Amino acid sequence: MVADRSVSHSFDEKRGVSLLGWYVAKTKARREQTVAAILAQRGIELYLPVIAPRRRDPLRPSLGEPLFPGYVFARLDLDGDEWLATRSAPGIAYFLGGGDAPATLPDDLIEGIRARVDRSRSDWQRPGFKPGERVVLERGPFAGLDAIFDGWLSARGRVRVLLEIVERLVPVTVDVEMIRPPKITTFNQPVAV
Repeated sequence: MVADRSVSHSFDEKRGVSLLGWYVAKTKARREQTVAAILAQRGIELYLPVIAPRRRDPLRPSLGEPLFPGYVFARLDLDGDEWLATRSAPGIAYFLGGGDAPATLPDDLIEGIRARVDRSRSDWQRPGFKPGERVVLERGPFAGLDAIFDGWLSARGRVRVLLEIVERLVPVTVDVEMIRPPKITTFNQPVAV
């Protein structure tokens, strides 16, 4: 395991190890969000990295899915009450590590994960589109054209937009990934259709 480099820890002189640090807790299947909520209520500092969902369901917006399914990171002092409160939390299966103590992760590893997740989050969090809202097509044969969002067609991300072609509005079906809000926000007002 990589030695902890950048954390100021409390120190157990008997064992000669640092006790305050980041630890990885294995959760029961699909219980990461529940465990995170319980630990937050107990006042435990934790981190659950979340990335874009693999399948987007526009009818049920997602907050994303865990980057490491089945795991949460908790910053704990093994000598304090936090350790017992975390270890006994519903949904916690065990902590990663060997021997009698869990393995400590370096702060810079957690900060690196945070930075990468933050960078990727900006790519997938788009505002929800409302009927009548102006959008721009990013790809395909109509790339660069302005359109009017008409509505969601499927849970798989198909949407209908209205393009003005020869002075009439023509419905076109595209993937939601192909549209974006216009860069100029003054025209981002709903349009009567």
